[in-house]
Amino acid sequence: MTDPIKEIAVKRSVEAVFTGGTVRWSANGQKLFSTCTNVVKVIDLVDNSASYTIGDPEDELRITCTAVDKNRNRLLIAYNNQVIREYTIPLDPSTSKPELARTWKTMHLAPILVMEFNEEGNLLATGSADHIVKIWNLTEQQCTHTLKGPAVVSAVLFGKNDKLVVGYIEGQLHLYNIMKGAPKKHVMTWNNHNSHITGLLMVPDSRVVVALSRDQTMSIHETETQETLRVLPLYESIESGTIGHNGNLFTVGEEGIVKEFVIETAKLVRKKRISSGQIDHICYDDVSNRFLAISAEQNLILLDFDNLRVSRQIVGFHDEIYSTCLLGKNESYMAVASNTSEIRLYDTKTLDCQLIHGHTESVLSVVSPSWDTSLLASCSKDNSIIIWRLVTSSEESAATLVPLCAATGHANTVTALAVSNSGRAPFLASVSSDCTIKLWSLGDYGKLKEAKIDTEKDFVEQLPKLSCSSTMVAHGKDVNCIDISESDALIATGGMDKLVKLWQVDTHKMQLGIAGTLSGHRRGVGDVKFAKNSHKLASCSGDMTIKIWNVSEKTCLQTISGHTCAVFRVIFIRNDSQVMSADSAGIIKIWTIKTADCESSVDGHTDKIWSLSKNGDESEFVTAGTDGRIVVWKDVTEEKQRVEDEKRREAIEQDQTLTNLMSQKRYSDALVFALTLAKPFCAFKVINFLMSDDNPDELNSAIRRLDTRQIEILLQFCVKWNTNTRTSPVAQRVFYEIIHIVPPDELVSMPGAYGYIESLLPYTQRHMDRLDRAKQDVSLFDFVWRQMRSAV
Repeated sequence: MTDPIKEIAVKRSVEAVFTGGTVRWSANGQKLFSTCTNVVKVIDLVDNSASYTIGDPEDELRITCTAVDKNRNRLLIAYNNQVIREYTIPLDPSTSKPELARTWKTMHLAPILVMEFNEEGNLLATGSADHIVKIWNLTEQQCTHTLKGPAVVSAVLFGKNDKLVVGYIEGQLHLYNIMKGAPKKHVMTWNNHNSHITGLLMVPDSRVVVALSRDQTMSIHETETQETLRVLPLYESIESGTIGHNGNLFTVGEEGIVKEFVIETAKLVRKKRISSGQIDHICYDDVSNRFLAISAEQNLILLDFDNLRVSRQIVGFHDEIYSTCLLGKNESYMAVASNTSEIRLYDTKTLDCQLIHGHTESVLSVVSPSWDTSLLASCSKDNSIIIWRLVTSSEESAATLVPLCAATGHANTVTALAVSNSGRAPFLASVSSDCTIKLWSLGDYGKLKEAKIDTEKDFVEQLPKLSCSSTMVAHGKDVNCIDISESDALIATGGMDKLVKLWQVDTHKMQLGIAGTLSGHRRGVGDVKFAKNSHKLASCSGDMTIKIWNVSEKTCLQTISGHTCAVFRVIFIRNDSQVMSADSAGIIKIWTIKTADCESSVDGHTDKIWSLSKNGDESEFVTAGTDGRIVVWKDVTEEKQRVEDEKRREAIEQDQTLTNLMSQKRYSDALVFALTLAKPFCAFKVINFLMSDDNPDELNSAIRRLDTRQIEILLQFCVKWNTNTRTSPVAQRVFYEIIHIVPPDELVSMPGAYGYIESLLPYTQRHMDRLDRAKQDVSLFDFVWRQMRSAV
């Protein structure tokens, strides 16, 4: 593609879908209702494009919890102002979206933390941080019980025979009898736990309740006899639990392992690690026979019941994204480095995600060589570099990254990487906060095989190590960026010392040499990029400028200004005739180098943009940053041009049609046509002809032909015309004809009729006053003139 880019538009984006809180299954097991700050995101597990949002993203309220009834046709959302909104969930959301059924104030004194329906779905229990549980009869729309407890409510569960079990964060369990007319509401207190009650589960077809706690135990209670049947150790701080269709208990906790227990004996049946960190929640859907687990990093993990295999992972929220990279055949995958130790590997078609563990601290950069798109290099704050290979499994569209080798030697955070553009003498270059640049030979990369990793030991230490062939002190302060020329002969680096430095690469000896220094920026350099087909280099800086350099002469050819804050990323596009830049305010700009003109400015993100990249044919661009969004942009210059050309063609055709009607003196048809196109000036010209002395009644006849909608449009035009002295006579005449043709009842029944009349009145009064003054002036002039003549 060589045509310049004038406009870009969002093609698709990866947004936050879960920011903590509750997640509920839909009735068919194909959708998830997840809390995302102030809205509920409906995640379609079959078709990503069918996902949608419930609630107003602009709402300042924050969601505290949600609940779905047993039939899963009602969704209740509690907000931090203690208000509950009830939405009806349609059976087929593709044809209709959930509608707000009602809203009510709960009168809790603190946020609602838990909500649960009873089996029949006619009762709702709300537990709050004010130590109170309220029971709501949703049929009669009233609160039936207010139950005061000893601490903040952490779990509620409806039992058999009008019983309610409430768990508190201090470990108490209260049993309430909520039967109407019961003499005593609080019937039992169980003090078997000394820590937070994290879950209450009803054993199917029984009156037995299982309580889970962070004190590493579970207790089993009979709600009818009120006795404690057992207290069993689980040897882990439990965060959540659920009961499968086989009647066994599945728990998750601080170890990141899903465990299956026999409830009666707490015998461990099986276990499987699915996360390197804590898992906060697990729930089971009997329709799809799957588990949903939620990690502490706010990732949603779907597990098959039979083998506990991870079938899908959904990233709930990217905290801050530092780098993105397209890789694989046809660029079908995207690696994402964010403020976590895992690399997120996305399928670019389905947006399915795999979490790749390896680094121990935040990953800062990911790059893939053009000569082998199955390779990926990543660097991290743990001072290490890992080389990965993309491996596609036998299952369709499933892939993962396997580690091949590692590179260690930097004394501080490895901030950026670059890979050679040729595979003949492949190498990797890295820069670090230790102010150095290192060169790593990848000559034997084809012989590297997948390393066997013991998850209990240090990941990087178990990998084969690359040897560093050259090290140079690059800058006086932290080095931020690095790029390699198309010929692999030069490397450019930029640092916080405001300098861009050039380095020669001897690919035979794999040694670095000093090639020059480019100075001129007044703040730290954020990014450097070589042009692909010319001897140019682009750099951007915190001084809000972009500089284009002649690499051969080491001179600044051009300084492009226009950003209002620090510029973090820049790339060459369109055969090096344009550059695209991104700044710390989330603005993306496209510049034509020859003229230094800004062709387009797009507000792409709400905060800093740390990553700006393009695909192979420059048809798509990817940006990501501090707001956690990944946005894929497409060039819409041709589309916009086609739309504008089509609009111009239609306008010319319409003007010609109107001219033809006027020349044929078909004024009534011309008026209808002008009103249909909603063109006030054309309608004004037509009405002027209709008001001519030759056809005094033709305007009346033309207005009689109009339908209600056309008369309403004509009234809107009259309001505009009446504000101007020059056009007000036409407005007054048209309004006069309308009120004599349209019956009053029909006129006032038109939408906005009162508004039109109210808008006409003040200007009409002003015109009348002006006419009265003119009449008085004429009378005075006439009187004076007569007196003067009589005097003569």
